[in-house]
This record gives sequence, structure tokens and C-alpha cells, in this order.
Amino acid sequence: MDSSLILDPPRKINFGLQENTCNMSCPKCLVHSENYPRGLELRKRLGIMNLDNILRVFDEISDFQPLVSPSYWGEPLLNRKLFKAFSVEAHKRSIPIMINTNGLLIDDQMAEFLVEHLAVISISIDAHTAEVLEKTRASNELERISDAVHRLLEHRGKSLTPRIVVSFSEEEANSHEKEQFINHWIKFVDAIRINEIYDSSRKIEKVDFKIARQPCREIYDSMNIDFDGTVRMCCVDGYRETNLGNVFEDGVLAVWNGSAFQKLRMGHEGKGKIDPFCDSCDQWAGFNITSEVEENGLLLRRTAHSTYINRLDRLSNWTEETKRRDVKIKFKSNDAFLDVM
Repeated sequence: MDSSLILDPPRKINFGLQENTCNMSCPKCLVHSENYPRGLELRKRLGIMNLDNILRVFDEISDFQPLVSPSYWGEPLLNRKLFKAFSVEAHKRSIPIMINTNGLLIDDQMAEFLVEHLAVISISIDAHTAEVLEKTRASNELERISDAVHRLLEHRGKSLTPRIVVSFSEEEANSHEKEQFINHWIKFVDAIRINEIYDSSRKIEKVDFKIARQPCREIYDSMNIDFDGTVRMCCVDGYRETNLGNVFEDGVLAVWNGSAFQKLRMGHEGKGKIDPFCDSCDQWAGFNITSEVEENGLLLRRTAHSTYINRLDRLSNWTEETKRRDVKIKFKSNDAFLDVM
């Protein structure tokens, strides 16, 4: 290990609690859609994360308290018992928790639990009307999803936290509803995330890149742990093509600053060959904020393929853990920063 390349601990860690298990089959999903047979085959071989292993990781990371998320190519609320144990134990150690969920399993009891234990809750909706939801997420449950968001808001009441966000992945089937979606939900939630979808090679067809390629913030800022402790290169490795070590065997910091991660980062910095997994990927551009504007009571932050719409009157729950904009990485254009929402 080259000591000169040792980084501060990761700011965010994704945990694959019950890998590739979902109660939806969105047509665009690389893992759960019948449009992508490779993902369906992969799901047969994956398992459930052991709670004792999770607790060992929590004990190691409790001092630096990264944002943790049990959302990694699966619906985190499906394994209710494990999700609750994960959340209680993280909360007990003052480790902030974020989830991405489709909202279908947020009943009144779950809403109360989420509001009590989580820092950020992001609900993926992708439609303004039931007709379009059928096309984007193969679901007829728009009212149920909408009710889940309002249930969370009701339980939060006047409390500052958790931060409640809705997201809209823009594609041909729903682009005409984007403005309606924004105008509706911005009246209720703290923020909205709009982003382009990507294909199995991690390319985003509609994006015209006007900035030179930079090292990807994901590999300096975040860690993605599979159910068996294997660390994947990044959050878009839905097919488990990469392996940077195992945190259940060696620990978080040993893997984070290990030779595999160091080699990966050096490739991004032009000090070696860039990894083939990253070579065709456009996701690096999604972490560089290209503009930040305040207008009509909103803070609009844009990347090459995403827009984050934040209500100015709700920025007080936008903690350092959730905005993650102070990461120090030594490469050109260091004035760029990473954004969650």
C-alpha cells in the first residue's frame, strides 16, 4: 500500500442487505426487468447479508459516521426484520441513514419507524399520472406511492428531519410529465431529483458532455458492499463485474485504502490504465455540479445529467452528511463537488 495515497474514510456506504430482491420490475431496470435477462439470472445466485457482519462494520465506522444506505439494487423494505435491525443499530451509533425506496411498503407503522430513525428518505416515482407509471415502472400503484409520501410528511410534522425527497428518472415515456411532476411535488417535499436513465454499458444517450472527463467522485467518496462483504467498484455495478476486496474479511478501511482501490483511482488520475468497467461509463459527470442557481424560492443544482431542486425553506435539514459537498480530492477542477440531493 502506498501511504501517500491513503484517503479519509468513505463519506457514504451502500449495503446490499438482500441483494437483487424487488417488488417491482421497472422496464428500464438492468437487474429486475425481463428486458435484461442477465439480471434475472444473477438474482438466483445472491443472498442475504448477515447481521453480525453488519454490526462489525458499524463498530468500525462509528467514529467517522458515514451516511449509510441499505439500498443497493434492491428494495430495502422487503426484508422488514433485517432493515429494522440495520436501522436501529446504525441509529444507536449515531450513524446517519438514507434509503431509496419505491414506497409501496410504507404503511403507517413503517412511516413512523422511518421518520424516527432515518436522515434522508428518497422515493422513486417517475410519473405524474397512473398511465405513465404503467410505462415507466410497470405498476398501477401511483395512489399508493403518493399516499406513502404524504404519510411520511404527516409523521414528520414540523420536525426538521428526515429530509424527504422524490425522484423522477426521465425517459421517453415520461418526459412530457416532468414539469407537472415538479410543480406538484415541490409543494410538499424538501427536494426533487431529476435524472437521465443509463443503459447496460452505463452510457447516457441524451447527454452532450461539455466538460472534460474527470476522475469519478464515487471511488473517492463512496463504498458499495455486496451481501457477502464483497466491495463493488461503484453503485452502477448491478451485474457484479468488479471486486475490490471484502470488508467482512479485512475491514472497511483496509479495503478502502487497499491496492485494488488505489490502482483504480490512479487510473482515473491518468497515472495508469483506466479500468475497463469505467472506460465506457458516463456516470462520473453526474457528480460534478456544473451550475447552482437560486430562483423562486428554490436552489437548482445541475450536473451533466441530473438536476437537484431544493426548497430554500427546507435547507436547514440539508446536513453535511447528506449534501457531501466538502470532499477534498487532489485532481484538476477541484472546485467541483459531489452532491446527493
